[in-house]
Formats: sequence, structure tokens, C-alpha cells
Amino acid sequence: MLSKKSSLCLMIALITVVSASMTGCGSDDSKNADSSESTASVVSAAETNETSDSEQAEQNTDNEEQPVQQKAENEEEKPIPEISDPTPDSEGEWSNNIFIYNGVAYEAFYGGDENAKEYADTISYIKKQLGTEVTLYNVIAPTHVGIDLPEKFKDEFTPQEDYIKKIISSYSADVKGVSAYSELVHHRDEYLYFGTDHHWTGRGAYYAYRAFADAAGITPVELDTLKSDKIEDFSGTLQAYSERDDLKEDYVEYFYPDYDIDCQCYDENGENPFDYQLLHTYTEGSNAYGVFLGGDQPLIVAKNKNGNGKKVAVIKESFGNAFAPFLAYTYNETHIIDFRSAKFNLNEYFEKNGITDVIIINNAMATATPERLEELMTLIGG
Repeated sequence: MLSKKSSLCLMIALITVVSASMTGCGSDDSKNADSSESTASVVSAAETNETSDSEQAEQNTDNEEQPVQQKAENEEEKPIPEISDPTPDSEGEWSNNIFIYNGVAYEAFYGGDENAKEYADTISYIKKQLGTEVTLYNVIAPTHVGIDLPEKFKDEFTPQEDYIKKIISSYSADVKGVSAYSELVHHRDEYLYFGTDHHWTGRGAYYAYRAFADAAGITPVELDTLKSDKIEDFSGTLQAYSERDDLKEDYVEYFYPDYDIDCQCYDENGENPFDYQLLHTYTEGSNAYGVFLGGDQPLIVAKNKNGNGKKVAVIKESFGNAFAPFLAYTYNETHIIDFRSAKFNLNEYFEKNGITDVIIINNAMATATPERLEELMTLIGG
């Protein structure tokens, strides 16, 4: 089986996957969205994975009763698909600190209770600074390793269902936590994650959007009402870092309505707008994930005359690139903010634009990365 977790953590801490993404709206060449979050931030948590009783007692007990996510009654009874394991005797292998199993590359995750509490405290602080007029949802996306590795590997990485539950139970009571875990695991026999890249697919992002819609009490767009297309021959970040040429082939699937969405892109200060588009269908090869939003932009505003009459803001990293278009197909106005590059104050922006519904979406790796928390705090003036 795998080597000891502590030694793996020290090995994986050496990696920081560097982005090939766009750095500004004005570039003509859309790049693949951001880097994989550094695993160095979670090394200590793999060794110290317990929160003391006194720390837990400090959390707001009202949140213990908060559902991880709202679900339709019929979804509760839906069985979780079995994971196909054509090589049950295989122990997998490591290639340049990327775990390889059955031709699929996985990014390891070792986040612990300490990471979960720090992230929850950050989100709770942001909610406090936004005030009572803003409803704040926090969507947490599990990464690939948390959804469809066979049961025999369950003790080798941090169980992401438990990790996400820990975060949500640690929020202040006025934060609405949304776990995408259940929606994704109930559909894990579908194409939800890439085998060569650290991101989820457009379909995976859709099920997270469904989880949010359930929690927010809005009517989601049905996937079968949208058109779809795909970009073949995608090879992503994990293939590049594992240096493996024997991984299963990927493609990038994207969905769109039969009407136009008006978009404008802004610079990091929320200024100098120009016409833009949600989907950049000309992307290809290692840049194909850039079909979603054209890569990482500080601010995009999408307006949909066929929307539900509401406004929403989504504050995101690159997992949110595939998630945000579904919001734009739902709301009249969707304000898409990348917290890693935007430089304007969120309170001022929301007040100016009349926004009272706000989503923060992060993948599990980002929640355990201190740099991401610092970037979030900077936007709120913390």
C-alpha cells in the first residue's frame, strides 16, 4: 500500500503547480485556469488532526443543526454508485508526487481539523464584515481524490465528506454552508473530474450548482435544457507534473443556453470594462479548461434578460470558473469575482450594485491553503 502519510506530506509539500492561466482580461490568449493549490499548507494538519474539546465548545451550537445541504426527498433514497475497480490488486503508484491509479492522476489531500476551523473562522469573519443585509453562502467543492477512489484507499487521504462537515459545523450561525459532496458522490459514475487535471468538469460543477440551488431555494436550470459541446484532447496540470503519457484521455464539456448572455470584463480595480463572453470555445490542448470564463479574470458581470429577476455575486478561485456560468443562466445579474486578483473592497462593491446574495466557492484544497485565506481577507479589509 502507500507509504506513511507523514512522509508523503513532506514529499507533496514540495509541489506548487504553476498556472498557465490568463493574468488579465485584455490578453488575447485564454489560458488554462489557475494552479493547483499548494499542499504544503496542510502538512502539519496531517499530523495534528484533532480539535480539542474546548475549541469545539467555542463553536456556535446552532450550526450543529444546520444541514450540510438541502436535498430533494427523492435524492435521499438514491444509492451511491459503486466505484469500478478493474485492478483490485493494484496499490497505485506515485509519479512526481502525483498519485496514479488506473490511468487517472489524483492530487493528494491531507487537510485536518485545524485547517477546517481556520477556514470556517475566516468565512465567519467575512460574513460579520458584510453585515446583516447580505446573505452569505459558502460552497465547498471536494476534489477528485475525495469522490471516486476505491474504498481500499479511504484511509490514505483525509476523508473529504468529514472534513467539509467539520467546516460547516464550525461557521457562525449566519453563514449558510453548502457541501457539494453529496450531489457529486451520488453522480460519481458520470464524468465529474478530469483524469489529467486538478479541476472538476463542467458536469461536476453543475452538480455543485444544484446543491447551491437546493440550499438557496431557487429553481435550477435543468442540464437537459441546455446545449452542450466538447473540446477534445485536453491534457491538464497533473499530467504535466506527473510526466506520464499513459493517462486516460480527457475532454472539456461545456453547456450553454439557446440565447445570448451579455458580459463585460473589468480590471482588478473593477474599472475599464469591455465586452466579453462567458465561454471561450476556441481554447484547446492544455488550455482547454479556459473555455470557462476565458481563464481567471478579476471581475466579470453577466446580464441575462431571461433570468429569475435576482442578482448574485460569486467569489471564487478556478473551480468557480466552471460553476459561474450556471449562475449566469439563472440570475438576471451575476457578478463573478476572482478573490486572488480583484483589488476592490467587497462591501463597497455590493452596496454600489445592490447585491445582497453572495456565494463564496472554494475547493477543499483551497480551504486548507493559507494564501487563499489571506486573499479573501484582503478583499474585505481584514
